[in-house]
Amino acid sequence: MKCIVVAILSLGTIISTASEPVQWQTNTSNGEKIPAGWQPFGIDSFDNQDPFLLRRSSAITWNENQKWQITTAGQKLPAGWEPFGYDSNDQFDPVLLRRSNSAKWDGKQKWEITTAGIRIPAGWEPFAYDCKDQSDPVLLRRCTVGKWDKNQKWEIQTSDGLNIPVGWEPFGYDWNDQFDPVLLRRCVRGQWDGKQKWKVQTSNGSKIPEGWEPFAYDSKDQQDPFLLRSRIK
Repeated sequence: MKCIVVAILSLGTIISTASEPVQWQTNTSNGEKIPAGWQPFGIDSFDNQDPFLLRRSSAITWNENQKWQITTAGQKLPAGWEPFGYDSNDQFDPVLLRRSNSAKWDGKQKWEITTAGIRIPAGWEPFAYDCKDQSDPVLLRRCTVGKWDKNQKWEIQTSDGLNIPVGWEPFGYDWNDQFDPVLLRRCVRGQWDGKQKWKVQTSNGSKIPEGWEPFAYDSKDQQDPFLLRSRIK
């Protein structure tokens, strides 16, 4: 298992039908110009050239014309930007933000972020992890406008990735943890599917197996740095 390191890959176009398994491709970027159709989803804290991880899907609902922008922020987040990741090596602007040109994107959305240990306050969603923070490593976010569920309640735990408990979703990776590096989360209120079952594996990013989704990165693994997840039906 492994968090990012790659050069821009020359990737072909994927054609999909509704009956075909979803395929994903991965790429990297320096963040200055994200190619149309690619979504930023993570970062390689050790890559000074192309640290941002990108992905795109063959799903028929995927918007190939979407255009994303990336920036960083401290504790104050500008309106319209969504926090999605964290750079553990950046002491000044560690929080990664993104926004899309999609017509459905809410340019007025306003987010707050905080950190926590194992106990997640009601209304906050865990979304990233600071591998270097031993006290409050979990990054939390909440939206202060719109239909955000202020009563949602999340739990987190870790796993070695070999056996994901039923109802838990893998969402991140701690490259400093040799025993339980895979981060899991579940929502204990609302419409969360408590029977969902996931499996994880790794990949070098050049070829993602059908039905597997890249969701995290092991910055210390030069062979298979991409973390993949697949839901067992």
